[in-house]
Amino acid sequence: MTNVNVAIEQLLPQAGSDMAGWKLGLIPTVAKGTQNDTVTVTNASEVIVLSAIHITTGAWETHTAATNVVTLTSVTTGAKKLYCKYKS
Repeated sequence: MTNVNVAIEQLLPQAGSDMAGWKLGLIPTVAKGTQNDTVTVTNASEVIVLSAIHITTGAWETHTAATNVVTLTSVTTGAKKLYCKYKS
């Protein structure tokens, strides 16, 4: 199991955030080598993953999230893309 530190990119920055401070974001690519690799989002205090997708196959990636750490739980490897809502 390895950890990767990433910064989330805000989608539609002109939309800002909702009343609770949530923004829509994208992590364009994360390299996953083994089951239960983790991703720490360095510019967010809290992350909810809306969709995690294997870039090559388009398959959905199973995952869990706690505060700003996402665990990619499937056995598949390769590059993933994550759409999230997050708080800075």
